[in-house]
Amino acid sequence: MGSAKKRRERFLLERFLEHQGISPTCIQELESPDFLIDIEERSVGIEVTELFIRSGKSEAHPRPEGPLLQAVEKTTDLIVSKAREIYFDGGNPPVLSTIVFSNQIAFDKKKGDQIARFIANQIQSMNLQNSQVVDWRSREEEVEERLLSESVVFIHTRRVHELRFARWTVARAGLVAALAPIHLRRVIDEKASKISAYKKHAEEIWLLIVADRARPSQNFLVPPDFPRDSISSPFTKTFYYDYVHRGVIDLTNIVKTSAVIC
Repeated sequence: MGSAKKRRERFLLERFLEHQGISPTCIQELESPDFLIDIEERSVGIEVTELFIRSGKSEAHPRPEGPLLQAVEKTTDLIVSKAREIYFDGGNPPVLSTIVFSNQIAFDKKKGDQIARFIANQIQSMNLQNSQVVDWRSREEEVEERLLSESVVFIHTRRVHELRFARWTVARAGLVAALAPIHLRRVIDEKASKISAYKKHAEEIWLLIVADRARPSQNFLVPPDFPRDSISSPFTKTFYYDYVHRGVIDLTNIVKTSAVIC
């Protein structure tokens, strides 16, 4: 597992724990499960997994581009993370930035690094003062950086006073998919096959299923009539967490614990 993925999993876990008012005395990073936390004098293993929209005839809104969306999201996130690193390594002041990519984004690392440096250089050249806001748009006449600027459509930047406000994000849009039991069952069934390995670290295991609705490939909406009682899970606790809207469905009280054949 790459370090970027582990950092993201930990970030999502910490936001979930904060939302639930849970303050562990220790968070240990593992592989199976992803984390081991100490709460109320007991150890709890937590497996964190993100929920993605998949294409398929059984879904109300099939997304044949689903795997491509995930690849684009991963690539653009890495590029923006690298651009931010380059910018701040240069000793530049804190800025908040939102980047819009075109559909001509490159998937190879070398080109991605070049685009990251291009973004960092563009933001640095803005030389923002105080709370100044500057927008940059790609233009046809910018021949010198044409190949790179074709991948980046728009950069919105604002000078902020503290580093903690200096978030760099990718602007995205997409349709909404209604959350259905089948989406959760797929994840639960996949993770249930590994529960014996998880229990080598702790008897109590939680499954945290996260949907980051800022990403088109994870833009699920929970319908008012979602049939919670149709979900069963072998985990001690099972949660669905809407990261963007901070919504949590605690399936623990209604899950029917079942035996797992490994």
